[in-house]
Amino acid sequence: MKPMAWVLAGALGAASGLAAAEADDAKRVFSLASPSVVTVRTEDDKGVVEGQGSGVVVVAQRVVTNCHVIENAPVIRVFVGDKGLPAIWLRRNAIQDLCLLQVDGLAAAPATLREGAVPRVGEPVFAVGNPLGFGLAVSAGLVAVGEQAQPYPYLVSTAPQSPGSSGGGLFDREGRLVGVTRAILGTGQNLNMAMSAAGVAALLGGGDAPPAPVVVPAPEKPWLPEAEPLIRSEDWGALETHARAWIVAQPGSAPAHATLGQALLRQQRLPEAEVALRRALEIDPFFFWAWAHLALVQYSRGEPEAAEVSLAKADAIHPMNAETAVRRAEWLRGQQRLEEALVHAKEAVRRAPGRAPAWRLLGQIEDELGRHQDAARALAAAARLGDVDAVARGRLAELYAQSGKVDEASRLSAAAEGGRREQGRTQLVLGLGELKRGRLGPAEEAMRKATALAPDLADAWSGLAAVLMRLGRPLEAEEAGEKAVALAPANAETRANRAGIRLELNKLPAAIEDAHRAVELDPKSHHGWRMLSLAYLKAGKPREAAMAYQKLDGLVSMTPDELVSWAEAMIGTGNPDQALVILRRAEAADPKLLRMCLTTAKALGAKGDPAGALAYEERALVIDPVNVLAWSGKGYALMKLGRLSEAIEPLETAVRLDPNIANAWINLGEAQLRSRNLGRAIQSLEKALTLSPTAQDARYYLAQAYLGARLPRKARENAQTLLEKQPGAAPVMTLLVLSHLMENNIPAAAEAYLQLFARAPESARKLRGQAVSSGVAAARDWPE
Repeated sequence: MKPMAWVLAGALGAASGLAAAEADDAKRVFSLASPSVVTVRTEDDKGVVEGQGSGVVVVAQRVVTNCHVIENAPVIRVFVGDKGLPAIWLRRNAIQDLCLLQVDGLAAAPATLREGAVPRVGEPVFAVGNPLGFGLAVSAGLVAVGEQAQPYPYLVSTAPQSPGSSGGGLFDREGRLVGVTRAILGTGQNLNMAMSAAGVAALLGGGDAPPAPVVVPAPEKPWLPEAEPLIRSEDWGALETHARAWIVAQPGSAPAHATLGQALLRQQRLPEAEVALRRALEIDPFFFWAWAHLALVQYSRGEPEAAEVSLAKADAIHPMNAETAVRRAEWLRGQQRLEEALVHAKEAVRRAPGRAPAWRLLGQIEDELGRHQDAARALAAAARLGDVDAVARGRLAELYAQSGKVDEASRLSAAAEGGRREQGRTQLVLGLGELKRGRLGPAEEAMRKATALAPDLADAWSGLAAVLMRLGRPLEAEEAGEKAVALAPANAETRANRAGIRLELNKLPAAIEDAHRAVELDPKSHHGWRMLSLAYLKAGKPREAAMAYQKLDGLVSMTPDELVSWAEAMIGTGNPDQALVILRRAEAADPKLLRMCLTTAKALGAKGDPAGALAYEERALVIDPVNVLAWSGKGYALMKLGRLSEAIEPLETAVRLDPNIANAWINLGEAQLRSRNLGRAIQSLEKALTLSPTAQDARYYLAQAYLGARLPRKARENAQTLLEKQPGAAPVMTLLVLSHLMENNIPAAAEAYLQLFARAPESARKLRGQAVSSGVAAARDWPE
């Protein structure tokens, strides 16, 4: 071992902010104290190094160190530079973890013990030891806690320490020994315990005899190596048998009892597991894995506080072991305290950056928090480190595909191993990625491979249905959707997907049934509520559609287009005011949305505001100058404003742009009727009825036009057709009476009048007065 002496105060002065004087103090103390500080190394009987710490020469050829540095060591050697000398364990003070060694031939000068006044809080102190085995080093700090008498003399300083510093010296500015460093306090920030000089002085005066010398036993069965494959294969019964045989052979072996505890824990025999683990800790209170497994037992028994105490003890033993951080992260994740779990998962990765399971856990928590990019990075790190977890690798491929990195997803999938179902899920992931990129051919190919590899995978059939819908093949999509639902009848997403297909095929009752089932299965299914809203709207059930849209609005941020559809449903329920409130939200999100302008015009028209409607129709024409509905709506609004001469032109433009829109012909016919252009009105309204034979407003205006053109028989034919659909409609019955009067058929007119009088007396009286004033003498005999 080559000599290596680092003066950390000088090397790290800039980073730690030490003043030049403090750096000089550290150099001076190092020069005074380092000749008395040695390295203590433990070896097995074959000379293989087992551990390393530090020690302080306190009298000639005698060294004080921590007992935990040398316990159970067959061979102890003390080094000054690269020269090593054998050491003998003389005596110990176990409660203070202080042991005295005899080192014959050791020429190092003893340290001077500080006597009299004990160090005060705030007094500078300097730790000299061999941290991490790199060589003697010094670190500076202050006394944080003055000397405590109970349960034994110790003090606490802020002088930084690392593994390997144990047993080194803590010195004052004059280079006098004030304590022997022992442990890093895990609950503090850079707080370190040292056994005070009083304890060293007491040990020089007397102490307990060391334990009996370690007798190197005959070669034993390799119990631990033989246990490892049983643990990897999770053969807990065989592991229990092995551990019990191990205990018979080595009843004082802490690892044997801990291994039995692990086997019993995995078999859910928790009380027995706790007994075994506590026996291991009786044998070795510093056995990290026993504390870690005891924490698992306690947590499984519903004792989280006790489990945390055990983890804290494990942390104190091995502060950089990732296992405790992993356990905390897993427990918090199970409680859905994901943000807290994330903190511990990141700590696990910090402690063990080369451990694949830690990265996997971090990625899974990031994924559950919706931070998919961060999740992909963590899962990719796990994969690079050799993580073989098929679920994690599959999710990474899915994240790659969803983000458009289909090539990366393909490479990951090609390298993956697994059965046909795993391969099928991989193809599903690739198909979804291709679908997102708009590459429908490769998407269909991947989905069909997925269904061939895993024909029982409902998601694969549902994905194939989605691709086929995009390809404009709804009948094939319906077949795939049927298979998806048959495989997963209680899956809300597959139900919602099939509802969308049936909606496209205009199978409205079936679509409503599927969407209803989807939201029953998952009341928070966005897709289900969307399909239900659209299906009700398309089925002409505005009230139900409005209720579904209201539910959707409570779950997601609705798109402007969805808000417009909701408003259309509200108009259908006769609530234009509420529709306008919803439309204002859509307008704020997208003021140039054509549907928003047209539907707002419709709502304003229903509210009796034709001027407001006209403004939105004109906005729609700025967005789309050839929109038929906007031209028709503009003409209608002008007509309602009494601007008949201006209304004709936009209405004629509408029917020229698309002569197959019945509503445009109806509006044009009404405008012509009001303008007394009866021939053109009749032509327009007859055209409207060829396009929409059930349009009752078109037939009513046509009856009026025929009556105005003095064609009473034609007027009467249309009126009678209307009465078949609307028996007793007073305006239509009035037209019927007038058609008979125009033919001077007084008896028929009287009969029709009596029917009108029975249905609508006020309308009948008004008609009678008009007939009398027009010279129909017989009308005087009609009842009033």
